[in-house]
Amino acid sequence: MNIRIPVSWLRDYLKTDAAAKTIANLLTAGGPSVENTTKHGEDYIFDIEVTTNRFDTLSVFGIAREANAILNMQGYKSNLNLPKGVSLNLEPDTSNRLILDVVIKNPNLCPRFTAIVLDNIKVKPSPAYIRNRLGSSGIRQINNIVDISNFVMLELGQPMHTFDFDKIIDSKMILRKSKEGEKITTLDSKIRKLPEGTIVIQDSKRLIDLCGIMGAENSRVTRRTKRVVLFVQSYNSQTIRKTTQKLAFRTEAASRFEKDIDLEGILPALSRAVYLLKQTANAKIASELVDIYPKKQTFQKISLDTKKLNKYLGIKFEQSLASQILTLLGFKVITLKPTRLNAQIPSWRARDIEGDIDLIEEIARVWGYHNLPSKLPEGQIPQTRDNELKEVIKLKTALKYLGLTEVITYSIVSKELLKLSQVSRKHAVELNNPLGDQWQFMRPSLIPSLLEVLAKNINVKKYLKIFEIARTYVNQNGDLPRQDLILTVVINNVNFSQIKGYVENILEILERGVKWQKLFKDSPLFDKDQSSQISISSQIVGTIGLLKRDLCDFFQVGSNVQAAQINLSSICSLPKITHAYKPIPKYPPVIEDISAIFSNATPIDEILGTIQKTSSLVKKIELIDIFTGRQIGESQKSATFRLTYQKSISTPTQEEVDIEKAKIITSLKKEFRARIRK
Repeated sequence: MNIRIPVSWLRDYLKTDAAAKTIANLLTAGGPSVENTTKHGEDYIFDIEVTTNRFDTLSVFGIAREANAILNMQGYKSNLNLPKGVSLNLEPDTSNRLILDVVIKNPNLCPRFTAIVLDNIKVKPSPAYIRNRLGSSGIRQINNIVDISNFVMLELGQPMHTFDFDKIIDSKMILRKSKEGEKITTLDSKIRKLPEGTIVIQDSKRLIDLCGIMGAENSRVTRRTKRVVLFVQSYNSQTIRKTTQKLAFRTEAASRFEKDIDLEGILPALSRAVYLLKQTANAKIASELVDIYPKKQTFQKISLDTKKLNKYLGIKFEQSLASQILTLLGFKVITLKPTRLNAQIPSWRARDIEGDIDLIEEIARVWGYHNLPSKLPEGQIPQTRDNELKEVIKLKTALKYLGLTEVITYSIVSKELLKLSQVSRKHAVELNNPLGDQWQFMRPSLIPSLLEVLAKNINVKKYLKIFEIARTYVNQNGDLPRQDLILTVVINNVNFSQIKGYVENILEILERGVKWQKLFKDSPLFDKDQSSQISISSQIVGTIGLLKRDLCDFFQVGSNVQAAQINLSSICSLPKITHAYKPIPKYPPVIEDISAIFSNATPIDEILGTIQKTSSLVKKIELIDIFTGRQIGESQKSATFRLTYQKSISTPTQEEVDIEKAKIITSLKKEFRARIRK
């Protein structure tokens, strides 16, 4: 939020010879940022950005207070003057006292309410200095009564209202929550239907104020007004914010009431407004002051260790200087010990100062960040890169060279995709406040997301090879969700052996030995008869194989889609392969092929293991070919293996090779009932 302030108005309270440009630069360096400085005749206007936590600077006096502290610390003479009339005697001026009956139905709606009745009012145009300052600040001038309210709001940051006292039936003001269906006609002549629970004020018969936002038409001050009610108050900020959102209606006052108003600043603001109305409208105080303040504000005290201050700022800071800065900012330094000071937070900073670290920040910014010594960070050498991250970087590079395309999909999925993941709702991580039905759950599997990508691109490219490395989320009873890092590969129009080759490459890159195991129970995503589990060190770390037909049909990606799902979090916790180095053989090997017919259900991995176990002379086994067809027989497959026989002391003789080959054939027949092809 921004505020526009004429420098001439600022100088009413900030007594300094510093030029406007100097004030702007120093404010920007150590306090609220002056975004723009505009020359306006002989004057300058500051356009100042006010952050949400520094609502105390959304006023001329608030900026003056900041500037005074900063200027004094940067070598410029400066003094801060209070506006006239902020501590005015508010006793009635006449013996004929009017009665204003104020009732607050719920103190939580209005922490403090002050009001006073003024008589002998002369409604007329405001003096030129008020009109000019309001105009320079972007506020429309109406008459002296309304203008004074706006003037003091900009000056001290406290919104206030004036009502025609004679229009308030029975001189009664009842502050309450609105009821369902209630309506009010506001000052802009619009009829507004109020959300239930809106803060309103009524007299004996009707609503007269949409609190914190805009007054009602029926209590408007006009030229014929002779007596007014001036009231300054605070409201429950959350209720005001909800009302402005529901009505889609925001005013300058509402923007301020949406923040927590300084409760201790309410009475000085009322007093200042009465002072100005006496000057500009011949006002006389006609009632007792109404001040309903059931729960008075308490002032927190914070202890600051100067050793901690010096450690954080990297400079030896005199305790007296720290005390001076805090005093200039309005803190009351109540105890000063050799290495510790205690400071009481001023009422206008109660919402954003919480601990000693905040005091250190206040001292640093007013002293000037540019005055603090520049020092490189010290400490231990940063730890080495996380294992998971190292493996991910390595994998992504390798998969790119293998011809796969990386995709990045949303980690939040719809109820429909969750259902396709076959994860029960109790194990799903559901968002408390989703943006919509499409963004309701944290995904438990990447496969449905990748199939969505496949479906969108399959008409552009017939063969697609995609992968993603991301986290999945699964609820655990009474604990945080399990978040595993998963590598998922999806390829269409290939067979099992091809995707298995990719996975073997992946595991070789990760330096992990692998075993392939048959799926012993139904998988929610994979076809049981055409898929395998991936095992490392007797631990299941993934699944590979053909995706289920109904899943592929849902996404319309064809029936032949192979996928691999590998848990990198599990793999990274397992030991790597221990590499054993051997001398390069001096003697050439003997290479022969062997072909046999097996049942389709026989895993190739088990065949390879049997061959390796049977003959110590076989140093290398390669699967050359798999063939199925009528010639082989139903539910049968023919597999051809290339065997490399090698010795370290000589070349194997044919007789030795034949002996080993015979042993292998015997083992294959015994283990798998294989039929050897010649």
